[in-house]
Amino acid sequence: MAAAHYDRFSAHRLLEALADTPVVALNGARQVGKSTLVGELARSMAEPVRIVTLDDQTQLEAAMADPAAFVDHRGLLVIDEVQRAPGLLPAIKAEVDRDRRPGRFLLTGSTRLLSLAEMSASLAGRVEVIDLWPLSQGELGRRREGFIDALLTWSTELRHTSEVEPDAYTERICGGGFPEPLTRSGRRRSAWFDNYATTVVERMVIDTVGIERADMLPRLLRLCAARTSNELNITALANDAAMPERTVSAYLGHLQRVFLIQLLPAWSRNLTSKVAHRPKVFLTDTGLAADLLGVDSSSLTLPSGPLGSLLETFVTVELRKQQAWASSTVDIFHFRDRGGTEVDLVLEARDGRVAGIEVKAARSVAGSDFKGLRLMRDRLGDQFVGGVVLYRGQQTVPFGENLLAVPVAALWELPG
Repeated sequence: MAAAHYDRFSAHRLLEALADTPVVALNGARQVGKSTLVGELARSMAEPVRIVTLDDQTQLEAAMADPAAFVDHRGLLVIDEVQRAPGLLPAIKAEVDRDRRPGRFLLTGSTRLLSLAEMSASLAGRVEVIDLWPLSQGELGRRREGFIDALLTWSTELRHTSEVEPDAYTERICGGGFPEPLTRSGRRRSAWFDNYATTVVERMVIDTVGIERADMLPRLLRLCAARTSNELNITALANDAAMPERTVSAYLGHLQRVFLIQLLPAWSRNLTSKVAHRPKVFLTDTGLAADLLGVDSSSLTLPSGPLGSLLETFVTVELRKQQAWASSTVDIFHFRDRGGTEVDLVLEARDGRVAGIEVKAARSVAGSDFKGLRLMRDRLGDQFVGGVVLYRGQQTVPFGENLLAVPVAALWELPG
């Protein structure tokens, strides 16, 4: 079955950036849809667009042989997989310094381009970076989500009733957001994820970085999947991987750069004197995480299944996707004090407004589930907008001032 076409809600950000910035970089994992999005954008533009991919060995050789000639182009030049020829970046800088017209270069890469020392040195102040994540639930349903804005304004739309059944979430979790595996099921889906993880680890990490103990990277990725949505304890992870802590830290950086994992920083506004400062680790796609853990939509809900950690991962990565098109500019954190009081997700707006989210895999919610949110509300005062417990029920239920239990499906059912 061919992959369906989906509009990407980040497309408007690309167009806005190209209208006023000389160089735009589109970051994202392999197979996430960067080339498709760029091709659609090119066809929509009035001026001719030249697209070259450095996955083509001939183009790569030409880029390395004469970078200045390669980037000499009057219109928009799109260079796909630019991380394969970092020597192009000084040539692009020279071109931009000569002619700073907006929309000169669109660079795409399957690694975090600003993590390349060459890009940071060459294009500082000349480039805008946009991340493209796997498909969001709203993109899959062809409806732009407005959950972040509803939460930060404490909109009445949060009082939401959903028709999504509690057991329906497992298929969404195990499907993930990569276009290709969404057309598959069972063993064929698992085969795609297995091949994907192997390809990214071997090609994007081992081949480009040339690390030692490359055989340990797949094991480390699986260990991260087993810890997804948990605080990152480097010592414990190194013990389980039988690797030095320094090596584990370096390898985690490589997995981040190719969008296999992401870290969520800890948040603190001195609510208590003892706050945990470790980040949480998340797999970037729940379909990949489920495959690495060997679970499917039927086994995920078993008593021994990782439904809780994968549901929190699912919510976190959906919010990360929505950051790209929400009207409210927010940063996302987690909070835990050393006494064990925690809030799974903290959204902080640039003007200081804060909202909290707890994620529960249960079909019902108790007052005790709001312990961390109440702490935030009582300590932050007017800066606390509200707190929600996202759960697998279907009704929104109030639990006190600015506290609601809300169906998880509100994440994509509230319109943007």
